[in-house]
Amino acid sequence: MINWADYLKQGLIKVQAPNLRQIEKQILRAEKDLKTFHLVEKDDPEWASAIAYQAMLRMGRALLFSYGYLPAERQQHKTVVEITGKILGSEFSLVIKHFDRLRKKRNVFFYDSEDAKNFTEAKKAIVVAEELLTEIKGKIKTINPQQEFRF
Repeated sequence: MINWADYLKQGLIKVQAPNLRQIEKQILRAEKDLKTFHLVEKDDPEWASAIAYQAMLRMGRALLFSYGYLPAERQQHKTVVEITGKILGSEFSLVIKHFDRLRKKRNVFFYDSEDAKNFTEAKKAIVVAEELLTEIKGKIKTINPQQEFRF
């Protein structure tokens, strides 16, 4: 169970009325990111993993938006990963652990320019991202059953 008040008190999230268009834009862009992943995975697996992570982040943001919250300025990525895990529950704990691992590796990749040519990790990243996309889309549709989305 999520204690939204704790996140609000810590300044990690803000209240925002759910904006269905904003939610849809995040999901559609995440889907496009996953297509882009396949264009670069063979030449640059680290960049491909970063793209898969970015898609997962967009999905998590869409999920938070659907509950009427917006990540605040500090620790946005970490907050999105953590809340996404709490919403999806323990059956998705491995997916969320991988999501968080990609978050950390993305920072190393962006700020330290590490390039390990890890094709195995890239393949795992896309599998996890696609699983997360499916689950989050379903969750959002249950939260807003009367709304028709293009995704």
